[in-house]
Amino acid sequence: MEWLSSFWCSHGAKLALSIFCIVIALFDTFGTALSPIAAGALAVAIVPWVVGIVEKITAPGGLEIVFSKVEQKLDSSNVTPDEEDLNAFKYFESNDPNLAIALLRVQVERRLRQIAEDVGLGPTVRGRPLSLRSLAQELSKQGAISEEAMNLLMDLIPAMNEAVHGIALQSTASEFALSYGPKILSTLKIRH
Repeated sequence: MEWLSSFWCSHGAKLALSIFCIVIALFDTFGTALSPIAAGALAVAIVPWVVGIVEKITAPGGLEIVFSKVEQKLDSSNVTPDEEDLNAFKYFESNDPNLAIALLRVQVERRLRQIAEDVGLGPTVRGRPLSLRSLAQELSKQGAISEEAMNLLMDLIPAMNEAVHGIALQSTASEFALSYGPKILSTLKIRH
């Protein structure tokens, strides 16, 4: 019974809205075909449950959400890139958004692999290196990178993977990588 109480506390408003909308839809369609009002009520009943998923759907403009979310996190942090982090993007002179995000991914992975080496985290049992996501998760578990850095990477990894796999990114991705790349690298410093 405790799980029910916990569920209600965390999802009560969503559940109440969904039940209310379903009741309206049932009342409106009782004995008749599904009307536009009932269809709208059912759609509203679903919305609270999919809001977290919508942010991760890849569609035109979808990556813009990820970048703006990461920009907000980085702007609110008090991380200042050092010269090494600034130099990682110094010679990049392209407006190709995929190339810029791919460069960001390379720099992030290079930094994470260096941290892994510093803390003695080796490859998998089969001798293969960990994927970028697995590497970030393992370093976070060990406390080698901050929770803030881990969350930032989880937001960025899908876009960085799409860039290296040739999926066209929006033109703003290039500016994002050059403006925020050094700051992202600065969040990935080994924690002592």
